[in-house]
Amino acid sequence: MYAQLGDIKFELITYFDGLDASKKIDYAEHETIEGKPKLQYIGENLEEITLKLSFHADFCNPQEELKKIKEAASLYQPLPFVFGNGLYKGKYVIEEIKENILQSLDDATILAIEAEIRLREWVEDKPLGVKKAPEKKIKRIKRINRTKKKY
Repeated sequence: MYAQLGDIKFELITYFDGLDASKKIDYAEHETIEGKPKLQYIGENLEEITLKLSFHADFCNPQEELKKIKEAASLYQPLPFVFGNGLYKGKYVIEEIKENILQSLDDATILAIEAEIRLREWVEDKPLGVKKAPEKKIKRIKRINRTKKKY
């Protein structure tokens, strides 16, 4: 097994054709007077992964394999993405499925399909919390308040 998305296993020999991943970092551009603009880091975008798959009747039922992926996408749920070596990549949603029928019989039985599945990283919500001031600052504020004279 090369990788697994939820319950769907991608076998390298049978139908896995490749993986493209992209990660983008956002920067704001600020104009300056008489100089080049300055960049300011804003944050990271979600990672996108594109899986390239080939299904052929010689090693699987192409329509059934594609149906599994479509059913997983229709759940609208994040799925764990794990590589065969045990590396947990994180949770991803299936954002897009492209399919291309390459071969079929005269009765419309499909023999070969190429597919591309675009996954998008899913980030869990972090509960909001109250930020506490550092201890040194709190002590200093208390000391200042004690030394203030009342008039």
